[in-house]
Amino acid sequence: MGDINDGEKMSGALPSEEKWLWLAQSISRFSNPLYIAPPFYLVVALATAPDFILGLLWWALIGAGVSAIPFLVVRRGVRRGHYSDHHVSKREQRLIPFLIAVGCMGIVLAISVLLKVSNELIGTMAAMTIACVLALVITHAARWKISLHLIGISGAVTSLALLFDPYFLLLFPLIVLVGWSRWMVNAHTPLQICAGSLLGIGVTAVVYMLFGLL
Repeated sequence: MGDINDGEKMSGALPSEEKWLWLAQSISRFSNPLYIAPPFYLVVALATAPDFILGLLWWALIGAGVSAIPFLVVRRGVRRGHYSDHHVSKREQRLIPFLIAVGCMGIVLAISVLLKVSNELIGTMAAMTIACVLALVITHAARWKISLHLIGISGAVTSLALLFDPYFLLLFPLIVLVGWSRWMVNAHTPLQICAGSLLGIGVTAVVYMLFGLL
């Protein structure tokens, strides 16, 4: 995301443009990976667990580590002025929340292996963890802000299609819509959006192949 925030871009827009910006900001807000993860993992957990209660327990564990803790860290950072917003829009501010998120994912993944959760869930968490590690390297070592929103939504759509039914590929327009919203609010360049999408899709497919899920 550039130095221009959503509010600054909105202030200079014409009334007709403001409607599109408002729509883009809303899509961008609710497609935050921390918001996408809970319902996505709920579907995978319930679909692959031996029974409903165990599926909920698996989901609670994953939700706490993958979404709740990172969200609380970011929220606290925003309130204290450490981060510009809940998207952690500025690239240079992303290192600490990135490290915390990856650490939480690694811990949850290890616990899930010990608890012998479904292979589908472990494979999905492994894919997400690897994608986040690669995004961390790209963001800070290469100093290039790849889109986390697109990694998240493209990975989720790919997972649903590969795990359950190819018809889930009909959700592909959601990837395009999220990409448009991130470009519209001046969060990413088209190249960063495409790179995030390809990373989410590619890592998910390769990890699923290694886990024997394809």
